[in-house]
Amino acid sequence: MSASPILDISIDPEFDLCIPAALLRLGYIFPELGFSVSDKGVSVHGASGFDPAQIEREVTYQIYREKIFRQTLPMRQNLYAMLAG
Repeated sequence: MSASPILDISIDPEFDLCIPAALLRLGYIFPELGFSVSDKGVSVHGASGFDPAQIEREVTYQIYREKIFRQTLPMRQNLYAMLAG
């Protein structure tokens, strides 16, 4: 992977807790690219032949997906406990 990022994506600090899990998913969606947490949000490293707009859409989608997962986890756990109890 290249040393300098091919793309820096700014992410609102509100989503900081969601970034690591989203980066794990992105690693298998784009195995040719490297993703890391940066001061601004997410840095993308690797081959430059990818569409930056597509990568940015996928990064923000995965982060939002993780946010929804975290927000709904207690509700799902309570529902499962009621059904199992």
